[in-house]
Amino acid sequence: MCVRKCAQLNGLCLTILALLSITINIFLLFPNLDESYLRKNQIGSHARRVPGVWAGGLMVLLVGIQSIVVGFKVKRLSCCGTCCHMLLSVILSILSLVGASASLFFSAAGLFSGPYCLYQVGGGTAQEWGYPYITIGFPVFNTSTSISLSDISSRKSSCIEPPDIETWNSHFFISLCLINTLQIILCLSQFVNAIIGMLVGHCDREKLHEVDGK
Repeated sequence: MCVRKCAQLNGLCLTILALLSITINIFLLFPNLDESYLRKNQIGSHARRVPGVWAGGLMVLLVGIQSIVVGFKVKRLSCCGTCCHMLLSVILSILSLVGASASLFFSAAGLFSGPYCLYQVGGGTAQEWGYPYITIGFPVFNTSTSISLSDISSRKSSCIEPPDIETWNSHFFISLCLINTLQIILCLSQFVNAIIGMLVGHCDREKLHEVDGK
């Protein structure tokens, strides 16, 4: 596959994934599509950081749009030389790779820490807002405790409010983690593709035929 065709494919995929990342993170701000929790500041810190918007969204969208412009040769936007476009693509690919990695980190942190919700403290009658699953969150990395995705998806008994927040939180954070992983792979692919483009050009078949005809 030539450099230009690869840029088209990577650009389209990265643009779609970036828009999905933004959409999913917005859903995390509105549990059960209820905006009252956001107004009351009763949303988890990982969701409020909106990594899927600025990191996995806008930062990845930059290289996605630029790859589409280069791949499809959009008039008035792709008038610079091939080397210039590929150098810009290299820089944006690195930037997007950092963004997707940051979004993956925050999304994984939100997934393993569990939802921010109203729960009963110590099994008694007292209730407070917080993270009922935080004790089995990131300590997993320095203890013998282990957590699987099935353990996360089965969290349905501690939170009182918002309703069914465990399922809402786990499903959207898992989706965000998967999207960010795909973004990292595609950003690496576009980085390599841009490096090749700087060395050999777009390798368009039409131009190759013109050269052969001469």
